[in-house]
Amino acid sequence: MIEERHERELVEGLRKDDRESLAAVYDAYGALAYGLALRIVGSQTEAEDVVQESFLALWRQADRLDAEKGLRSYLLSIVHHRAIDRLRGRGRRPETELDLDLPIPSNDEDPADTAARNSERETVRAALVVLPAEQRRTVEMVYFHGLTMSEAAERLSIPVGTVKSRLRLALGRLRQELGTP
Repeated sequence: MIEERHERELVEGLRKDDRESLAAVYDAYGALAYGLALRIVGSQTEAEDVVQESFLALWRQADRLDAEKGLRSYLLSIVHHRAIDRLRGRGRRPETELDLDLPIPSNDEDPADTAARNSERETVRAALVVLPAEQRRTVEMVYFHGLTMSEAAERLSIPVGTVKSRLRLALGRLRQELGTP
């Protein structure tokens, strides 16, 4: 995790095409980005490609960054969208159950980072548990299985508008539970 003040400095560095800032962002969030990509695409090689494409996109879109909204969120959003695009490109979706206990792979884990990530995982797990079952299932399908809202609606036999409503309600509840704006 990057301190808020340091994150602002990194955003400014990215805007100025500073490679050291990009390296610092990669060091801080590379393993997290890889874990998300791997969970969605299900292939180590493709996950590595998604992460590389995502950091390149972050570099190219640095002028759009807003330190107030969070560098981490922006990066993970890029990773999520790129991974979904990768799935659509190959025409299949993985059907694995969400396992929040899986470790995020990394070659050189800092114990403090691992502890922070485990703490975050526990916090997210607790927040997901408080959601009603239909909202939790919808969140899992869209965010962890990589389904589009239309595909989720089809699988759940509900209208797309209901999927959107469930996601909006679930994300609002998760924000409350996690204490994020």
